[in-house]
Amino acid sequence: MDLNKQKTTNKMTTKGITNTTKILFAAALIGLSACKNDIDNTAINGNKINTTIEIVEQEYQSTSPITRAVINNSSIQNSELVGDLTDCSAYSDVVPNLSETQSASTRALSKPTHYTVRFYLGSTKAGELKGTLNGSTFTADPSTPNKLILERGKTYTFICFNDDVVTNGETLEVSLNKAATARIGRSTFTTTTTKEGQKVQLVAKHAGVKVRTQILAQKHHLEPFKAKFLSNSTEIPNKVAYDPISGTYTTISTAALAEVTNDSPISNEKIYEASDYGKNYSYTSSGPWHYLLPGTNAKHLKLNISDGKIFWNKIQGTINNLVKTDELLTANGTYTIQVKMKPNFTYLFSDGTTGTLPKNPSKKPIAVVIEPDKHIAAAIKEAGDGAVYKWSTAIYNSQYTNTHNPSEGDGTAQNYIPYNVTGGYSETWDPNYSTNIVTDNKVKGENPNFPAFYAAAHFNPGVPLGPSLINRKWFLPTQYEYFFAYEYIGFSNNAMTTKALNSPRYYYGYLYEAAFVAAGGRAFLANGIENYWTSTSHNGGGRSVPTKSYAGSPSNYRFNEYKVRAFITY
Repeated sequence: MDLNKQKTTNKMTTKGITNTTKILFAAALIGLSACKNDIDNTAINGNKINTTIEIVEQEYQSTSPITRAVINNSSIQNSELVGDLTDCSAYSDVVPNLSETQSASTRALSKPTHYTVRFYLGSTKAGELKGTLNGSTFTADPSTPNKLILERGKTYTFICFNDDVVTNGETLEVSLNKAATARIGRSTFTTTTTKEGQKVQLVAKHAGVKVRTQILAQKHHLEPFKAKFLSNSTEIPNKVAYDPISGTYTTISTAALAEVTNDSPISNEKIYEASDYGKNYSYTSSGPWHYLLPGTNAKHLKLNISDGKIFWNKIQGTINNLVKTDELLTANGTYTIQVKMKPNFTYLFSDGTTGTLPKNPSKKPIAVVIEPDKHIAAAIKEAGDGAVYKWSTAIYNSQYTNTHNPSEGDGTAQNYIPYNVTGGYSETWDPNYSTNIVTDNKVKGENPNFPAFYAAAHFNPGVPLGPSLINRKWFLPTQYEYFFAYEYIGFSNNAMTTKALNSPRYYYGYLYEAAFVAAGGRAFLANGIENYWTSTSHNGGGRSVPTKSYAGSPSNYRFNEYKVRAFITY
């Protein structure tokens, strides 16, 4: 039988292969005499074995281990601080793209693709085939050999690559503009010493790297993001070489990465619940995929954000290093650089100034700002270091001691906003806000018969105060002033629009708590239901009850003992 009449098979099989597209063609496996150089055609015909070569096109695979399914508050401590933006700090991690870590469905090529197959014995090229894959049909080039002559019992290296890969002698080269489409496959294969048929499988992987950014937060996003993706150095590979013998890439040349659009949409996860009320970084905004070459150091990637909103202000600024430490990206890898946005709350410092903690590392915070326009702040620490107090002593337990008393009985509690709002400062320090039933000191902040008011008025933040704060007075806040806090640091959507006093104010409870804890305050959500007195006289005493999902505003007997958090104006 004439070896030159060996035919290339056009059959394509997909059984048992996922996430791939296959091309098959046949080769002849020839037994060569070890004793002489000439070939006995009769012996060859008797020892000929058909060998199938299979090319498998594989999609990108995650190269990072899956370390956690949910990124929460504690794990951000393992992330790297990569930038302080308008009103938040950015922390980053390189994480696997979970959807591509799992098996994907088989896909067929939508257009013809030309492949070259080379095979080597040691470091010497032993042959080459070329042809076009169109769906399930492989058509050999007219000029290509239609057989492979292989020695029995030898180990060969097979290489396949598409036309987006450029040959330079035996070296294969890929340019940055072909990073998204260039494919190279490599496999070693040892021929049998028997007449059994064999199959060589080549996995044609992407020569490039797929990268995207993903902005995460513990609350829903308010506006979509506009950004640019670029580099912070000229060390981004723009051409790489692939050695078919070693199977390794080396960088030929580098340059700065031209900036490209990296806009991303507003988050669409369910408000409040998706993040377990601010506990987890569950609100996402994913940017488009970008294609780079292997050997790119993620430390050299940069993000310029020009617009977007999560917390209070437009987010603008530059993250000069999307990844803080060296991380080299590998061929066929898919990477998501998660940028977690942590709110930078505004604090009142002991010197009387306000600002964020990152920008004022040497200052002492004494209160968190809860209403910047009205200049109201809530103490970081609880009065009496977490002690509990009665609203009033026994002589005033069932008395109307406040001039404003929202009540369910006359419906005023159902219209608390905006008709029945007073100020905690007035109810603590102004005698005119006490009724004539109060026969002793009408200034509740100076009257021990009103222990909660007295504790707030005499609150000591524990550090010396600057001149602008020395004469400022702490006070027991109203329910209304607590509503400011639920909205401003708890990001409630209904705190200031719900009229009824008793209705729950839904918010991100863990962010509300974080505003105090970040500055040295005590955590309170894990301790069960905790109550804080307000100055509002509401069917007894009004109290603030912060839970993880909502803040309640119920009333209770004044002889009950609850905690006190003092507020201050500045």
